[in-house]
Amino acid sequence: MAIPKEEPQDVILPPPSTKTTATKKPDEKGRKDALKAITAHRRVSAWQIHRWPLEKRILSERVRVHLPRTYLAQEGEDVRVLRAGQDLNQFVFRHYSEEVTEEQKKERTNFVTPDGIVARRHEYLGPDPRVAGYRVDNDGDIYIKWWDGFLQDQWIGKQKWKFGVKLNVDGKWIEMDD
Repeated sequence: MAIPKEEPQDVILPPPSTKTTATKKPDEKGRKDALKAITAHRRVSAWQIHRWPLEKRILSERVRVHLPRTYLAQEGEDVRVLRAGQDLNQFVFRHYSEEVTEEQKKERTNFVTPDGIVARRHEYLGPDPRVAGYRVDNDGDIYIKWWDGFLQDQWIGKQKWKFGVKLNVDGKWIEMDD
């Protein structure tokens, strides 16, 4: 006696939820308030590059990190390879805590002190450089999102960066990079 062959069954999907961003019209005042609150939180949580980072960011895979030499990477950037298990924040802190050579002191603008007695790399990024986060590109390379507390400026590599907010499926405002 032959066993009947089981045919694949079509999966029945549930009807789409009525709670979507398309059905809700976002209010402009709510969006502005959310953007203001998220911006304030992001700036407060950005850590000053000359201080030890309080949070760890352990890498799960091998990556390349792009480290600008000066403000808006006007003098280019260094690219370093980090392996899985390394702490990204500690690496960035140590890199920018290193001393600068005499040649580099003459070529670049030191925002902290014109004397540059014991000039560190972070002194050439701006008056008050802070790490606001990281951006990962399609190749897996990591770029640092900088925010300068004194200049009130946000930059990454050779360009400025900004972010906005959008409603998620639950109707809450979340940040979205531009």
